[in-house]
Amino acid sequence: MSKTTIVEEFDDVNDVYDTEIGDEDYGFILGPDGELKSVFTPEKPPFATPENVIKILQMFGINDVETIDEPPYLH
Repeated sequence: MSKTTIVEEFDDVNDVYDTEIGDEDYGFILGPDGELKSVFTPEKPPFATPENVIKILQMFGINDVETIDEPPYLH
């Protein structure tokens, strides 16, 4: 893979973040082993946490969305 191709792919990823991920979105980063590495949430959500997000967090042992800012979940 050429350096140009790597740069183009990196630019494509950044474009997705800039255009597809909004201020009110939730995101989950999983490692290659399936472990939760990071979570991002809306800074000031104008609504209650969606049930599907709660279910995903519970799969990783997080029962309160307010606790995801505490280690070891984010780094």
